[in-house]
Amino acid sequence: MGDRLTDVDEEPQQTSPTPYGDIFDKVLPNYMAMGMTYDQFWDGEVGMKTAYREAYRIRIEQEQRIADRNNWLMGQYVVSALNAVPLLVAGLNVKRGSHIPEYPDKPFYDRLDADRKEEDRKKREEDQTKLALAMFQAGIEKFNRNLERRQEEAKKAESGQ
Repeated sequence: MGDRLTDVDEEPQQTSPTPYGDIFDKVLPNYMAMGMTYDQFWDGEVGMKTAYREAYRIRIEQEQRIADRNNWLMGQYVVSALNAVPLLVAGLNVKRGSHIPEYPDKPFYDRLDADRKEEDRKKREEDQTKLALAMFQAGIEKFNRNLERRQEEAKKAESGQ
């Protein structure tokens, strides 16, 4: 099969030390690893390549943050386990009545989820209380306006008789 630009079986003459085609051939696998198809790479708009590079950079950064968080969490589990082990195994001069650290009974994220749910519940209750108070105040203002209007009508009726 011939060169990608021509169907001639002869060696193409190079006008520069590194032809652009060779550069594109070299970076093609990188873009395909980013999720770009072969056709998008060769036939797509140039701006698409920039968008794929940026999206790939963002995805890698997010994956690194998740991995970092997971590693930190694993460290927390290890620390919790190490805090509980010496007292259980060796009974290292523990005073009677002192607090013995325990290994967590649930994953940390379950605790966080429960805390978040409790915070959300409290926030909803506060919002409902604020809404009820605002509605009550609006009702009082409406009642007062109606009362004032009726008093004015009553005064007009008395003075008009």
